[in-house]
Amino acid sequence: MIAALMVLATGHVYAQKTCITDVFKLMPDSIMPYLSVNNRLDFIDFLESGMKAEVRNQLGGISEMTALTEDSLSIKMNDALKVDMLLMRLDEPVDTINQIVVVIETFMTDSIYGESSVRIYTPEWQCITKRHIPLNQEQRQRVERIRLQNILKWNEDKLNKS
Repeated sequence: MIAALMVLATGHVYAQKTCITDVFKLMPDSIMPYLSVNNRLDFIDFLESGMKAEVRNQLGGISEMTALTEDSLSIKMNDALKVDMLLMRLDEPVDTINQIVVVIETFMTDSIYGESSVRIYTPEWQCITKRHIPLNQEQRQRVERIRLQNILKWNEDKLNKS
């Protein structure tokens, strides 16, 4: 029953103009187990109210949504993990997919080097492989820029603490 309601809700959301908050609200807990559905909803409510968007995550720590736009969001999960999400429209649809969600996870370690992983999903949170997704040059650069900025920011913060 709940699954049927989610399918109906998902179909309704995607028939309209989709924004990152719509996709983020429907994200399965398995994608980001740190955060409950209520945590995700609180993030959005706090930022939309002009408040600092901090929540106590599932591990008892503090996570903060640091940025939210119509097509992107950034979350500092903890001192060692930052997650960015981008909602991108494809120039050339693949099968029935005309939008994708790019999830960039940047893991920070005690060294000055961070490491990023990039995963791509449909707005319905089906994982898809990168080699089948025709990102245009601007989209590829945007993903790479965020990935590198996270690592460089980490390096700067690490050096400033020294």
